[in-house]
Amino acid sequence: MIASVKLSASSVESVTDDVVSFLSRLKQSGEAHILGVAAGLDLSFSQLRALFVLADCQEELAVNELAERLALSMATAGRAVQALARAEMVTRREDDQDRRVKRVRLSERGRALVAGLDRAHREAVRDCVRSLTEHERARLSAALAPLLAQGDTPTPTTGC
Repeated sequence: MIASVKLSASSVESVTDDVVSFLSRLKQSGEAHILGVAAGLDLSFSQLRALFVLADCQEELAVNELAERLALSMATAGRAVQALARAEMVTRREDDQDRRVKRVRLSERGRALVAGLDRAHREAVRDCVRSLTEHERARLSAALAPLLAQGDTPTPTTGC
């Protein structure tokens, strides 16, 4: 665990390896939590990604904007939106200026699903952090502080 990390190993590559290993461990521990929440949902990976992109955006997105942010074709994004609309996860409406353009946003049901997945992810992180001593948690928090102070930047897949 953390006790085996060499404190003198602080090269960019060494720290990158440590962070990637840590994130991988969180991902593995979180999969059970998240899959438990997602169980029974008949959603594709593209549909789940679309829900997360829409959750990150305050404004409605045109389907072509969503397709671009997901790096999907318009046809694939359109099918994903259509399925999400049938599942009442998103709402669709015609654009005020161009009726050919469909604008989408998360519905209350979609927001609730994303919130549940976020809670499951948070619980996985909590389980990991809970395994640390109070001193180790303080050190982890102090180590993360400079990264968190850099602020949020939009990710390439969301752009919001």
